[in-house]
Amino acid sequence: MMDLTTGSRLGPYEIVSRIGAGGMGEVWRARDTRLDRQVAIKVLPAALAENEQFRTRFEREARTISQLNHPNICTLYDVGHENGVSYLVMELLDGESLADRLARGPVPLSDVLRYGAQIAAALDRAHRAGIVHRDLKPGNVVITKSGAKLLDFGLAKSLSVPLVVSSDGATEQRSLTQEGTILGTFQYMAPEQLEGQGADARSDIFAFGALLYETATGKRAFDARSRSSVIAAIVASDPLPLSQLQPLAPTSLEQVIAKCLAKDPDDRWQCAADLKWELLRIHGEASRSRAQSIPPRHSWLPWTIAAVALLFGILFATVAVRRTSSARPVRFNVGPPAGWTFSMDNSFGPIAVSPDGRYIAFTARNDLSGGLQILVRDLVATQASPLPGTEGGGFAFWSPDSRSIGFFAGGFLKRVELGGGAPHALCPATFGRGGTWSQNDEIVFAPSPSGGLYRVSANGGVPHQLTHLNAARGELTHRWPCFLPDGKHFLFLVRGRSSSERHGDSVNIASVDSPEPRLLLTVSSNVAYTEPGYLLYLRDQTLLAQRFSLQTLQLEGEPEVVTRERMQYHPGGFGLFHCSRNGVLAYGSGARMSTLQWLDRKGHVEGAIPTDADYVAPRLSPDDQQILYSLPDSTSGNRDQWLFDIQRRVSRRVTSDPSDDFQGTITPDGKRLIFSSNRSGVPNIYIKPLDSPEETLLLGGATPSFVESISPDGRTLLFRTVGSSTQNDIYAIPVAGGQPVPLIASPFNEIQPKFSPTGHWIAYSSDESGRYEVYATPYPSKGLHIQISRDGGKQPAWSGDEKELFYFAPGDRIMVVPITEAAGVLKPGEATLVAGIPMRPDHDDEREYDVTRDGKRFIVNTLERERRSLPITVVLNWQSDFRK
Repeated sequence: MMDLTTGSRLGPYEIVSRIGAGGMGEVWRARDTRLDRQVAIKVLPAALAENEQFRTRFEREARTISQLNHPNICTLYDVGHENGVSYLVMELLDGESLADRLARGPVPLSDVLRYGAQIAAALDRAHRAGIVHRDLKPGNVVITKSGAKLLDFGLAKSLSVPLVVSSDGATEQRSLTQEGTILGTFQYMAPEQLEGQGADARSDIFAFGALLYETATGKRAFDARSRSSVIAAIVASDPLPLSQLQPLAPTSLEQVIAKCLAKDPDDRWQCAADLKWELLRIHGEASRSRAQSIPPRHSWLPWTIAAVALLFGILFATVAVRRTSSARPVRFNVGPPAGWTFSMDNSFGPIAVSPDGRYIAFTARNDLSGGLQILVRDLVATQASPLPGTEGGGFAFWSPDSRSIGFFAGGFLKRVELGGGAPHALCPATFGRGGTWSQNDEIVFAPSPSGGLYRVSANGGVPHQLTHLNAARGELTHRWPCFLPDGKHFLFLVRGRSSSERHGDSVNIASVDSPEPRLLLTVSSNVAYTEPGYLLYLRDQTLLAQRFSLQTLQLEGEPEVVTRERMQYHPGGFGLFHCSRNGVLAYGSGARMSTLQWLDRKGHVEGAIPTDADYVAPRLSPDDQQILYSLPDSTSGNRDQWLFDIQRRVSRRVTSDPSDDFQGTITPDGKRLIFSSNRSGVPNIYIKPLDSPEETLLLGGATPSFVESISPDGRTLLFRTVGSSTQNDIYAIPVAGGQPVPLIASPFNEIQPKFSPTGHWIAYSSDESGRYEVYATPYPSKGLHIQISRDGGKQPAWSGDEKELFYFAPGDRIMVVPITEAAGVLKPGEATLVAGIPMRPDHDDEREYDVTRDGKRFIVNTLERERRSLPITVVLNWQSDFRK
């Protein structure tokens, strides 16, 4: 049998480092050379590999895990056997075991309930597949950024290799013929297991109760100095009351744990799913209780408490206000929980209110990992929660019964049940631009930024094209469909070549039976229908409502202003608003104003441009004398490229097309601007001289292309695009024209590439590890990827001498890593803090700072922390202000 070391190969997997050992295997970090992703490989140790019984058990674990697909269960990718080594290839979890977490003390109550519900959901999935874990313990639970993950099913199901526990609690092999043997780690075993009887799902529930008790108190439920004393306690005694060790724990949690730890299996919870829902219920009650008991130290807190009180009446509020002609609108704000940022900058679609008006779904960014996920806010709860399985997802829309959500992620249109469970892929959708779900269980959706709409069953299947672009009218894309109540007719946005309501954009109406569209109104906006017959849409970032007849399918009367607040509007053609069928309105408003500032390495800050504005992606010119940035037009809202002369302190507009011009870079000779623009419907790449209005298309087509970095010799441009799996990939193209060449492409997101000053290296960000980190690779790429950051990082930038690499880390920190190069090998040093400063969240994954060539100063796009996450305004009875 071969010995594994760094650099060893098991099939396509290259060993990187040893993670640890436990139970029946050694675990190694490895790289899948085919997909260029990090994985965990579990191998059977050499001492056990020769034993047929252990090999049988190892193979059984592979078969067991392969049956399980759940967001709270570690995913099995592959199995193999090479050079005498049997191995499993699994998801590499970024986190710590619950056992390691408990070494620091008990877990906060809210996390106890959250992790407990997730573990119970994982157990329920296993039990439904006929699998009993048999070794549930803190060491077999990993806490990741997204929650708890259950792993190590090595003792699952009906094993033919009995194990007994040693005096220190570890497992060891015994003869198959020995009677009364026990399986697992004995501190968490049910009495029937210790007595050598058969174990079933209720045995896992006993272990779950012991684990939950330890998670809440930091103490084992059953512990003593000797093995026999522990076994006696499990069989005949009860642990100390939870309230004695954790006085603030709710009585209901103590009752849940006590029922789990009942000696008789018939007296325990009989179903892990019931446990999950009970813990979620307790979590909701505890959250409401905490919100009502916190003293009002902050100015926003009284409003939050008042809003919570109002929200409890949400189920009857809508009916009540409609019956009271004198009722006035009721407004309150909701937002993401701590650690999440909600903004238009992530380009992941409008918010979505459920048809029954109870839930709001929106995509937010995790402040720690940088990843996106769909969050759901129940309006009778106190805060939004991430929806498991929707990582990287966006453009959410609801089923008619408000029980399921459709969304786009990973190159597919997917659906997920609000009650839990893994999402289901319905059909491919490379880069979705909105969907709508009819009462006939049919979905109409836009699978890409260009092209027509498609229809597919809500249960999945082969999609069929429903609408076609009219080239004669200059149509570029159909998007943001919205079903009307009859389940047949739908509205959608048609975008023309100039991407604005003044230049060819319009809302059209069509039917699944007769998809030939008819013009309804001339705006560049998504639309929402609400009873008793209104269409909501934007015009010049103002939210309007207009009567709409379901009988004639025509607009009636004049539009009326819903609110004077200026709506957040995205260049993709959607505003940040939505309304339920029963009239619950939610929207995001307000101007996103940031400040361009100079920051030096001592932390000193001074203004760079005197006025605040909606700045995006500042870049220094090659001579450090000008600042290039994007800024929306004051009337149309479309972005243009601007240059600020640092010495003269004046700005000038460089582009002025009615569409969006953004994400630019100046060529090394300082004479030309290369930028992205959606004037053809999707972002394409253009070049223009800085002293001339002439513009030339460098790269067109239906695939979005975002300008990133230019080589020091000015010959090669790096750009980011969306691959077939909808993830961001990095390409290169000659500035003189030619075919683009893929440089870094994988199932993960690779963003923000930056040429080094010599052009020999490219730094970039990737989320292959589960969160964004900064990497470097040679140019031209030789497949070597060197990790630069360790604790999360994005937006890399080089110093002019190539001896330092900067990046932005979670916690609003600009970090620097010293770089040395010997014999063509780049060697990063330890990262150190340059300065902390609140920066604007990256807009469409653009870099929001730049560094001078000497590495001494930074131009930073700053935004106060409290202004970074937009609040969502919810309005009840908004129609009462309209003219009667």
